[in-house]
Amino acid sequence: MTDEQKARRAEAARENGAKSRGPVSEIGKYISSLNSISTGEHLDPSKEELPECIALLSADCRAAYLRLYRKHVRQYQPKSECQQTMLRHMCVELFQLERTISLETQIRQHGVDETLRSYDGISDTELQMFSYERSLQKEKLWRSLQREKKAHQTAYTNYVKLLKLIQRDFTLAPPEPINHEPDANLLADPLPPVEVVAEILAHTDRAKNEPNYQLPSWVAEVILNEELMAEIAPGYDVDQLLEKLTAAPVPLAA
Repeated sequence: MTDEQKARRAEAARENGAKSRGPVSEIGKYISSLNSISTGEHLDPSKEELPECIALLSADCRAAYLRLYRKHVRQYQPKSECQQTMLRHMCVELFQLERTISLETQIRQHGVDETLRSYDGISDTELQMFSYERSLQKEKLWRSLQREKKAHQTAYTNYVKLLKLIQRDFTLAPPEPINHEPDANLLADPLPPVEVVAEILAHTDRAKNEPNYQLPSWVAEVILNEELMAEIAPGYDVDQLLEKLTAAPVPLAA
């Protein structure tokens, strides 16, 4: 191909490109939207505010989970986002295993405390025996806890094997940058979900319109938390209720 032919072809391509307005159909738009993630080169991991895998309950110690996560990061040193995902699943399963063990211990301790209240001056051996006899009455509970422990332990072991396999067979050079900020964000107390916020505001609206309405105590606690209210309902006026709650306490429902 001569230089003149190349120039004409390039000019025609530019003219045709200038006429293009991109895909029109929904399928075409969807396929086009995948271009930026076909290789992962243009993904911004900093946009992730929380990890995709969360297993924390409101009663869990978030600092304990984060310590567990950091120990695993130091041990396995993930080199890609995919490896980090496997590591997160490992931490979730191990954390839930530890939670189940703690629950089992608390239940057994409860049995010990009940035995101590029932019998005075018994020996340690008798205490263990009577507590064990009490626990036999909860056979269904113990079987459930044992199944749960086994399931979490098996899942954790499988994720460890899978992570090691990925690290061995799918090495990245250079390694991907890993963003640990979403996991660190778990330390902050979670905000109430949308439906709970709606219920809180419904209670407060009713309390505004009905002077004798008994505001639930858990709603009153939220309203008195100015920082939390600023997060979940910015601009919502609760001054009228705050005056009632702080000056002359309104009867609160449980």
